[in-house]
Amino acid sequence: MKIRYLLILFSVISLLNHADINEKINISSDIVEFIRSENSIAFKNNVEIRSEFINISATDATYNNKDDVIYVSGNPSLITSNKDDSFFNGKANKIIIFNDEKVHLIGDATMFYENINISSDKIVFNPQTGSLLSEK
Repeated sequence: MKIRYLLILFSVISLLNHADINEKINISSDIVEFIRSENSIAFKNNVEIRSEFINISATDATYNNKDDVIYVSGNPSLITSNKDDSFFNGKANKIIIFNDEKVHLIGDATMFYENINISSDKIVFNPQTGSLLSEK
């Protein structure tokens, strides 16, 4: 059993090391599953995502190596700032983290950023630059 776990762990590390977006992102969860046929990694139950700029708490997340994207879901998923000089927090049914540093909050999305409350179906946010776009 330990050998199988180590093989999965090495596969996950190898897959994550090829992704630009994940160079500074750490993901933890109760269950980690490498899905070879989809070239993805599924994280289930008590998902915590931490990077230089953001912290996310969610129910599930999937890293898709083909798209180089992390798909996060929860009811809701929560996002907070990880920088002292920038404060924001938000929530949404789904969060998508793209390799260009943009974060999409989708479905019943709300965000509090620099004393502004935003509610929308979709909020596109770049935690590195602070740019923000709300779409209905």
